[in-house]
Amino acid sequence: MKKRFIAALGLFGLLLGSCSINANNNTNNSNSSSNNSNYLNANTNTTATGNNEAVEIKEDDIAESFTLVDEEGNKINGTNGIYTITTGGTYTASGKLDEGQIYVDAANLDIELDLDNVSISNSSVSPIFVKDCNDFDLKVVKDSLNYIYDNRTTDYSNSTDDTIGSSAIYVSNGDLKIKGKGTLSVTSVANSGIHSKDNVSVKNVTMLVKAQNNGIKGNDKVTIEENPTIGIVAGNNGIITSNSDLGTNVQHGYIYINGGNITINSYGDGIDAAYSLVFGTSIDTDGITYEPTVDIYTNIYSSYVNTSATSTNTNTASSNTTTTYSSSFYGPGSRPGQPGGGFDGGGMAGGKAAEKADESAKGMKANESIEINAGNIFAYAYDDAIHTNCDEKLENGNTPSALILITGGTLNLKASDDAIHADGTLEIKGGIINVAEAHEGLEGKIINIIDGNITVFGSDDGVNASTSINISGGRLDVTVQSNGDYDGIDSNGTISITGGIVITRGPNSEMAAPIDSDRGISVTSGTLIVVGYCPNLTSGLKKTTSTNGTTAGTHTVTIGSDNIEYTNTYSYNGQTTVYSSASATVK
Repeated sequence: MKKRFIAALGLFGLLLGSCSINANNNTNNSNSSSNNSNYLNANTNTTATGNNEAVEIKEDDIAESFTLVDEEGNKINGTNGIYTITTGGTYTASGKLDEGQIYVDAANLDIELDLDNVSISNSSVSPIFVKDCNDFDLKVVKDSLNYIYDNRTTDYSNSTDDTIGSSAIYVSNGDLKIKGKGTLSVTSVANSGIHSKDNVSVKNVTMLVKAQNNGIKGNDKVTIEENPTIGIVAGNNGIITSNSDLGTNVQHGYIYINGGNITINSYGDGIDAAYSLVFGTSIDTDGITYEPTVDIYTNIYSSYVNTSATSTNTNTASSNTTTTYSSSFYGPGSRPGQPGGGFDGGGMAGGKAAEKADESAKGMKANESIEINAGNIFAYAYDDAIHTNCDEKLENGNTPSALILITGGTLNLKASDDAIHADGTLEIKGGIINVAEAHEGLEGKIINIIDGNITVFGSDDGVNASTSINISGGRLDVTVQSNGDYDGIDSNGTISITGGIVITRGPNSEMAAPIDSDRGISVTSGTLIVVGYCPNLTSGLKKTTSTNGTTAGTHTVTIGSDNIEYTNTYSYNGQTTVYSSASATVK
């Protein structure tokens, strides 16, 4: 991606998770039962906002002389501001180092570098540079405040010179493990914040990353687990992997989000996995289970400005000064380019163009798959909120499956284009999904809904598939406008409903309707409620038609002893049609 802004440096704005993270051993957020009674009145909220709260971070006022000592307390002397580590073991850095560097060259050895109230800046090379090691553990000492500044104004992301680094914290060979219970602030004027050519893992630390390029990059893998609080403002991608190759029987390109409070403001993609992205849980040594809370804002919905700045290490704050970091720090103006645009086409089934970024600005994307098993996820994307694509080959030459699988968690999504888009199969087996704003809500080649509580608001089609839509359980509640060329549920192939509760609305027109299929609609079980025009379909269920249930407001469908409630945002022309196991009444 071409980067479009120069980061404003110094005190940077982020929306971060509260430092008080509540662990919950019960990590199942989904409505996992396929019993339809779970969804009779299971309306999801029609609005969506972020989950994380602001956190106060003290400004950099470190003035003590810099020291680097080994585990026995012996000082490591620097030469021209460069402190070199060549022997395995634990080292502790503290104090202020201007125009300096910690340089590690320890092939096949394990290094732990403890940051204990340290401030390191450099305007010519990476302030922390690891040429070679086995594991590089970067421990942020409990209750300490640490600052790393890459003040270079030249972008080295495409440089072939691997002696200078392309990020504030750079690992050329070895796994980077960031841990601890202190605070780490990383700022990069023209490059990435944190980059390892191998793996990156983060746990427990409070970490702020602001970078002109990527926030956190691990070529092979990125893992976030347990209890960290992470804020990222990035001019390119927030978190990214780039290698999808199969090395020594290990698939590269994974991103695992298994805990933590994470807020990403990115001009490009929030999360970009070369192979697969997985949301799950993690368990610490005390047996406490954590699941992630993630807020993502991209492009014009994120925090950034188009202004030039160079130095960040000014130390002008008093020791009692604190700064509240929030997503609105930069204000509404000075956004670069204001991508305005739209694009040709309108999704898999054609249609209207959506407003979206000129370049990729997805909330999260992957090639092979995205799997969401747990977590509380909010995304506000100037593009698709969740996206898998198969238009590019993996490094092994295979075409990715482009699967999206959702089994649990709570998703609140707002998107200028599609909320959830799979070039392959979109399969929902559980969880709560609330699409508050989108061009098209759910889109895929094949869409399978087996369970879950799903609410969709679409400015074009609510649910759209190029091959088939198959619903066997859960609750799907779809809203599009009452007039215009919009379909609530639309398939270029077939639609099959064999269970669950489906409520869909749309115009009273054969050409634009609440439910539409080019190759037939079959309803054999479950309940289908259609508000507006209802086409002919194959069904052995009882069919009930009513002039009730079309106005704005809350309505009730009674089938035997079950009452199904739904709420219309708009008033619709036509009638309400119910396919169910017995005759229904509509109020």
